[in-house]
Amino acid sequence: MKINMWRRSAVEAESALSSTSGWRKGVVAVCTLAAMVLAGCAQQRIRDQASESIRSGEYEKAVALLREGVAEYPESALLRAGLASAETDIVGRQVAEVAQARAASRHEEVEKIVNRSLAIYPHNARMRTLKQDLQRDRLTRDALAQATELDRLGKQREALGVVDRALALVPGDGELSALRRKIEAGIRWGQAVANQHRLANTKPISLSMRNAPLGSLLDVIRDGTGVNFVVDRDVKLDQSASVFIREAQVEDAIDLVLSAFQLSRRIIDEKTVLVYPDTPEKRKQHQEQVIRVFHLANADAKATASFLQSMLKIQPPYVDEAANMLALREPPEIVALAERLIGLHDLAGAEVMLDVEIMEIKTTRLTELGINFPNSLSFSLLPLSGQSGVTVDAFNSLNVRGGLNNVDYSRVGLSVGSLLINLRREVGDFNTLANPRIRARSREKATIMVGDKVPVITTTAASSGSFVSESVNYLDVGLKLDVEPVVSPDDEVTIKLALEVSSVAGEIKSATGTVAYQIGTRNATTTLRLRDGETQLLGGLISNEERSAANRLPGLGDLPIAGRLFSSQKDDNQRTELVLAITPRILRNAPRPDASQAEMWVGTEKFTRLRQPPMQRGLKLSSQMGQLPTATVAATAASGANARSGEQAEADQGNESQALNLVLEGPKEVKVGEEFDVALEMKSGASVVAIPMDILFTADAFEVLAVQEGGYFKEAGASSSFTHAVNKKDGRISIGLLSNADKGVKGEGRLLIMRLKALKPGKAEPIRFKKVEPLSAAGAVAPEVLPVLSIDVKP
Repeated sequence: MKINMWRRSAVEAESALSSTSGWRKGVVAVCTLAAMVLAGCAQQRIRDQASESIRSGEYEKAVALLREGVAEYPESALLRAGLASAETDIVGRQVAEVAQARAASRHEEVEKIVNRSLAIYPHNARMRTLKQDLQRDRLTRDALAQATELDRLGKQREALGVVDRALALVPGDGELSALRRKIEAGIRWGQAVANQHRLANTKPISLSMRNAPLGSLLDVIRDGTGVNFVVDRDVKLDQSASVFIREAQVEDAIDLVLSAFQLSRRIIDEKTVLVYPDTPEKRKQHQEQVIRVFHLANADAKATASFLQSMLKIQPPYVDEAANMLALREPPEIVALAERLIGLHDLAGAEVMLDVEIMEIKTTRLTELGINFPNSLSFSLLPLSGQSGVTVDAFNSLNVRGGLNNVDYSRVGLSVGSLLINLRREVGDFNTLANPRIRARSREKATIMVGDKVPVITTTAASSGSFVSESVNYLDVGLKLDVEPVVSPDDEVTIKLALEVSSVAGEIKSATGTVAYQIGTRNATTTLRLRDGETQLLGGLISNEERSAANRLPGLGDLPIAGRLFSSQKDDNQRTELVLAITPRILRNAPRPDASQAEMWVGTEKFTRLRQPPMQRGLKLSSQMGQLPTATVAATAASGANARSGEQAEADQGNESQALNLVLEGPKEVKVGEEFDVALEMKSGASVVAIPMDILFTADAFEVLAVQEGGYFKEAGASSSFTHAVNKKDGRISIGLLSNADKGVKGEGRLLIMRLKALKPGKAEPIRFKKVEPLSAAGAVAPEVLPVLSIDVKP
């Protein structure tokens, strides 16, 4: 038998070898199949490695792996699809990184991310567009910084040019447009102040007249100052008043005299003043008026109108709430002040991005262990054969009367509960996470709602019962967060926060079948004050439930230890904790005007116009007294008399001249390419308040590297202001020094230090002053000698 089997196998092998072509095809097929399997495994391995590299942030490595795989397996749909999806995934991740970096104002990091993405995908349209956006952002930031600095230095026209050039490249940018409006408002304010009529005569004047008629007072002022008066016909020139004024400006003196007689005035030109009674009718008749329309960008027009009425005591402006516009018709001085006030009031509000992370951590522990014995035993009477139910005959057939021994127990059914062994243990941990981000304006409420709307049906029936209607209302169930941020100028955010977490705990049916819901809720209300980028955790909202139930046999189940064999114990513990993390990120803070912009001196309610602060008026008056003669008019008039006597007084003795010396200190010789310092020393017996100056140097011989303030004005303990500008073309350094000390600074010390560099050999022109105008608290102080410094430049 074995031999026959061997022979049959040999024959089959011989026949297989004889068909050589069939054998080769089989080998080729097997090899091809093996190669396909190995290639498929290699392609999947490349795809998996690339996916892992993308998750770890190694984008270049992932793209290189996929591109090499596609080059090795050009027909692989798996790798081609992976290469396409990798671009979408990588670009999406990098766009998200860019958004986070831009929100945190990390501009350098943003550029690195974009450049890295373009290095991987140079032709990606999304990243090329983002690159253009970043270039516009950089242009906007540079233009804003440059224009803001020029505006701070008082060069409004140059600042406006910078903004206009930037807006031509980035049209419609909000920050540039807002800065343009601010600069234009400043320029208009300066023009409005400059266009206000002023008297040409600015000499201080003194008046001393007792019981003098109004006509006499006006004549005295006219003779002493050259100012002409045009008097309304309703003005009584014979009314008298006593005036004692010493060294006041002409306009102030005229205002004081007219206010004593309840009169008003209008400056016609630099030498003419119109005088009229201060009544509403006369004001309408003589006052010039300007109509000005204001389109507000941020403030509410109605609130702004109330603000102007309160500050300027004007007629109610016209308000168009739909266009957020208001219009004024008032004298030019009032309109100029209104424009300044609106510029301070119509400011963009601050904005903040709130990153909120809400976690609900739920822990469940359930243990059910023991034996659940039957807890019931029931007997039932079975029906007779052929009957579907139990009848009285069935009961009689039991033969109960013959005694228990004669009862037919086959007719009695018995039902016993099942025996159940409980071996149950459940452990669960659940984390429910929500990570919303919301952008809100300062002092405005924002709401985040994550959850469901549960329908609540209300049924209404007519008294007759013939009409029934149903209405559906929706109840918000889930997570609700109300926030109201308040951004302070010091980059801190105060957040009023109200958190409510609710869930459907159960359903309750009424007698009519209407379903009502039992809502479980947890609330937290607080106020936080956080720095920009600071994260605050709010926790402790814990719900802890512990339930225990047992099923025992009476008596046996109550035994101390053995009772566990005759009972089943169920322990159910559930713990839920809610944790909230909130991080404010300030996107735009509200501009805060400095004190010089926010403070305006506007004179009296009767003579409202822009005024300089009293200290500056006194300083200007003292400076004028040091250079111009003072007209002093003395007159005495008897009560009821029209006679006047006055004369031109002697010039005031002005400032007491005190010595002031300036010294330029520097090297006599330097070499080409050498850097050196030139110091300006000052010694003054007068208290100096300010020193504007222009210093000349040879532009082709020296280069100005830096100009720094010395310690002269810092010795008084008060702050100082220092500005400078270098004109390389003209070889001029313009410098301004101002002390904020009340009485100025005197003594000796170093005013400033100039850092220069020698450019070419030869005898250069001396470093010298073009002008220097020291100003003390008592007026101008001229230096005795203007110093020069000659420097020889050696090869």
